[in-house]
Amino acid sequence: MRRANLRLAALLLAAGAISLQDAAAQTYQRGQNVAPAFEGWVPNEDGTFSFLFGYMNRNWSEKLDVPVGEENGFSPGPADRGQPTHFLPRRNRFVFEVRVPADWGDRELVWTLTTNGVTERAYATLRPDYVVDN
Repeated sequence: MRRANLRLAALLLAAGAISLQDAAAQTYQRGQNVAPAFEGWVPNEDGTFSFLFGYMNRNWSEKLDVPVGEENGFSPGPADRGQPTHFLPRRNRFVFEVRVPADWGDRELVWTLTTNGVTERAYATLRPDYVVDN
């Protein structure tokens, strides 16, 4: 009986240690990517529009730096639209805006961001359901 209890205790201890390791691995302190986010758009008084952007750094503690260029750029047009190059952890909303001309129409502006080997994109458009009105 005593031997069975010892085996059970050892099994439970091992399972607990594995669970703690799994939990620590799933907290994502470091090594995750950053996803760009299109928050919406606002009309400007002069007839132009401003696209609003933020991002989600999926890390809990790691701050990432990505210079403007192929891994942190916009298209069409100039790659540098005032986007951040230093990404703080977690969700950061309405970080910057990009002004587009009054005749922008139904085109898209795409922010491409590559971090930790993962490329993600945010697609900005003047669709009415993306108007920020608050």
